[in-house]
Amino acid sequence: MKETGFNRRGFAAGALALATTATAPAVLRAQEFPAKPVRVVVPYPAGGGTDLVARLIMPRLAERWKQTVVIDNKGGASGILGSDIVAKAPADGYTLLIMTSAHTINPFTVKTLPYDTERDFTPVTTLVLGVIALVGSPKAGFDTPEKFMNAARANPGKYTFGSTENTTRLIGELFRLRSGLKIENVAYKGAAPMMQELAGGHIPVGFTSPLTVMAHHRAGTLRMLAVSSGKRLSELPDIPTMAEIGAPGVDQSAWFSLFAPRGLPSALTERLRNDVVAVLAEPEVKAKIRDLASEAGGEPTAEFAKRVSRELKTWSEIAKAAGIEPE
Repeated sequence: MKETGFNRRGFAAGALALATTATAPAVLRAQEFPAKPVRVVVPYPAGGGTDLVARLIMPRLAERWKQTVVIDNKGGASGILGSDIVAKAPADGYTLLIMTSAHTINPFTVKTLPYDTERDFTPVTTLVLGVIALVGSPKAGFDTPEKFMNAARANPGKYTFGSTENTTRLIGELFRLRSGLKIENVAYKGAAPMMQELAGGHIPVGFTSPLTVMAHHRAGTLRMLAVSSGKRLSELPDIPTMAEIGAPGVDQSAWFSLFAPRGLPSALTERLRNDVVAVLAEPEVKAKIRDLASEAGGEPTAEFAKRVSRELKTWSEIAKAAGIEPE
């Protein structure tokens, strides 16, 4: 029998209704989210840059959601332990992760990860974008870049640098490679303990985010000696780039971003991202981030996913150039 136009229209209408019925629950869940407390895993100890970002943004999300947001510090293994908790959580939006750019570096420094960096997470959006600073200890005698660079060149192998996770470790290794200095890495479990060691003069320099060290820098207990950017930051015009002090090519950025478990529905992902963007647009939040020599994130989810893929390739190349072997 010849198919009529009426039947074709009826089939199309039925298919559209079926598709609408299938997607409606996901959209409805996104609209109703959150109906219970949300757990945000910070995979580093309290007091560091990641914790600071969480405590700046999450309370404001809690206000928007009219729901409790629990910040859960689960430090260890350059963010891997906390990340694994989120990778294995249900993809319902009630367990989230704030992670640093170490997320795209860990695959090249750790031989066996308990998750797949790209497959097992849903990238939501960036929260804060910034750089890494070389920080000197005045108590150890290093309150200017010239003092440290001259001492390290005159005494090969004598000095060390502190790192807090694999982003700062690889920036430090790249700095060592490009500057030609004979300095060795000392790894810390978090930024807060490294800051204490630096302030006490127990290590000469370390690498960390300006967010972490800004209060110390302004107080004079620690000094930012250089930043990993292509040009000087407008918020820190007196701090040279790493190229300016003798380490050309160290101009990598760093970020703090929001992830969810693999398979988070797209409607819920977009809801989370939109709410984060709204918080980042608040004048007080923007001013605070800018005051910490950083920029507010909020890039579209698809663009952030591309950033993750692109940086996995970049850090792989840097790790090979620095002679880093997964351990």
